[in-house]
Amino acid sequence: MIFPFADLRLGLAIALLSGSVARAEVKRVAIPERPPAELKPYASLASRASIEPSGMVKSRLWPDLFWTLNDSGDEPRIFPVHKDGSIYRGEDHEALDGIRIPDAVNVDWEDLATDDEGHLIIGDIGNRDSNNRRDFCLYFVQEPHPGTARISVLKKVFFRYPDQTAWPSPVRNFDSEAIFFAHGKVYLLTKHRSDQHTKLYRFDSLKPFEMNVLTLLDEFDVRGQVTAADATPDGRQLAVLTYDAIWLFEVRPDSDAYFDGSIRWLPFRNIGDCESICFDGPNLIISSEEEKGDLYEVPIGQLEWLRR
Repeated sequence: MIFPFADLRLGLAIALLSGSVARAEVKRVAIPERPPAELKPYASLASRASIEPSGMVKSRLWPDLFWTLNDSGDEPRIFPVHKDGSIYRGEDHEALDGIRIPDAVNVDWEDLATDDEGHLIIGDIGNRDSNNRRDFCLYFVQEPHPGTARISVLKKVFFRYPDQTAWPSPVRNFDSEAIFFAHGKVYLLTKHRSDQHTKLYRFDSLKPFEMNVLTLLDEFDVRGQVTAADATPDGRQLAVLTYDAIWLFEVRPDSDAYFDGSIRWLPFRNIGDCESICFDGPNLIISSEEEKGDLYEVPIGQLEWLRR
């Protein structure tokens, strides 16, 4: 008889041999001494959508529309908002209370992404301080018309980290607030409390009713805690947000080695708990979790080159 802990050790050993747990040094880049940028909000999210806005992504189907969601403690719902922060208002329906997803559960929703098949992907990926969650999951829903009142889950995907061997983990790095879609895959970046790094993982399987094991790709010294991420539809650019900086990674069209490519960076201050970032053409939109849900617009050209 093989006991569960032996199973876990055996699985980890197999993962190490197969490459799903990468053995690589932490990557880093030198950053210059410079004062942080003073960002000013241009708008605020509508009050009912800003209990604790924890993710935002631009719609691929509807012009001038963004999707946002709230953190744990809220109902399972998403909000369609315009760039100025106002809630979508249709002829027959106002989305002031959001679009409900009754067959989902908001344990700790942290981010969302859009894919190239018309889906919204909701990341129930937060782990707070406990590091004892064993029910991380992604919810796939069809991206709805913004005037819809409720939608259903198409697919629920459970997953685990290949390098986590204990629950709760003494290494407090198995938390995430950032997912993105690129190259036909879903990716995840971790938020660390034991160091200032982030790990990049890829979903190589998205099987419902099974425990999908992530593939660890890389690790980067981001000098903080990652709170959000978004990729351009072509997957070439990846924006990563921490509490006090924006990182922009760029790679070749056929690559997801984001930490090996070009890097731009911008430190900032006076935003508070900022936990959402998304692309909007040549600009980046950031939202704050503060009471007003302030919105900030940052031109990509404002970011400083660290490596070309």
